[in-house]
Amino acid sequence: MTQFAVKDIRPNPFRHVDRYPIKREKVDGLRESYRTTGFWDNVVARVTNGHPEIAYGHHRLVALKEEYGPDYQISLVVRDLSDETMIQIMARENMDEWGTSAAVEHETVRAVVEAYAEGQIELPRPRPKTPRLRYAPSFIVDPDVPLARAEHPYTAQSIADFLGWLKPDGEPQAKVHDALMALQFIEEGTLKESDFDGLGTKEAQAVVSQARQAKTAREAAARLARQEAERAEKEAKEAERRRAQAEAQAAKARDEEKKKAAEREARERAEEARRAEERRATAVRREQEERKRGRKEASTVGKAVSRGLREKRITYRQAPTVAAKVAEKREGAPPDIDTFARRLGTDVNKILDDRDPRSEKLDELIKFRDYLGVYVRDDLVKTLGVVAKRASDYADKLADTPKKKAGSRAELPVKAGG
Repeated sequence: MTQFAVKDIRPNPFRHVDRYPIKREKVDGLRESYRTTGFWDNVVARVTNGHPEIAYGHHRLVALKEEYGPDYQISLVVRDLSDETMIQIMARENMDEWGTSAAVEHETVRAVVEAYAEGQIELPRPRPKTPRLRYAPSFIVDPDVPLARAEHPYTAQSIADFLGWLKPDGEPQAKVHDALMALQFIEEGTLKESDFDGLGTKEAQAVVSQARQAKTAREAAARLARQEAERAEKEAKEAERRRAQAEAQAAKARDEEKKKAAEREARERAEEARRAEERRATAVRREQEERKRGRKEASTVGKAVSRGLREKRITYRQAPTVAAKVAEKREGAPPDIDTFARRLGTDVNKILDDRDPRSEKLDELIKFRDYLGVYVRDDLVKTLGVVAKRASDYADKLADTPKKKAGSRAELPVKAGG
């Protein structure tokens, strides 16, 4: 046991008092206890750079200073405590003091991740191909960072193992997953720390769950758009390769017909590359828009559920009902539907126009239609008819208002925008 003045004792460096402040009622209770039984010297600390840092007992420290003054001397149990041990003790103290406070659970997980990022503690390195990797100090799942090149990777399992927040089967407790998701939402700007103020574990879980569900559909659409962008990029590169190849053949050709054919091939491939690049750019924009909408919808739902819980108007079991009502209000056409329709009309209008390579091929084929086999020509004619019928069917559906039936459509222009 070593004596120290209260004013010289520092808090656990991993406990951010500003994030989960001292409870006034607990300090008052401790002061009353000291007047009756005195202070019991059972607080463990370590000495760093000549200053004691307590592992726990922060309410006691405040109560001692208020009751006896900053120069009051107390005895501390001094131990050689590592950073890992200081965080683990702090986590247990937080759970004892704050019970099921979601904000404290979040800050406990945040302290672990921040310390890991600073190299103050070590976490087990995840195995290759582990899903849902995060990289400290961030809380955002990032699938694009190769594990072999990344620093400070971690998972919910890493945090749970370190803190001991495990189920009997060794899997992370739900509060670990929920805390990480909440911190991700906060980092993204989808939700704020204040959205979790005063909420318990179950209530915070309801906020996170409903916000995540609101975001999921948009995230799925964003992933599809990303895949489409990747396919278009490959197609553009392949078309560009074939264009360069055709140009090289045209430059070498001595026969005029072969030269023209190679030049025509080069033009077609260039046009193909241009259209593929347009599709790629459109898909990239769509991915960005879907992710933005997903965050916005998650924010709207999460805040609505949080507000209902904090105002005690609902319980966590009623969170899905609140989310459903928010979704009902959100239903309807997206605000940029006219822009989407104009772009689609422009794209559709390019099909078989004068610049479409398929039009050139059909024009060439028509010149030699008498040489075509009867069945081959009939199949192509039927194919064109099917395409025309599909276009006509879409025109019917677009022309009719929700209350009208087929046969009442307005006359449509031959060309989009015409």
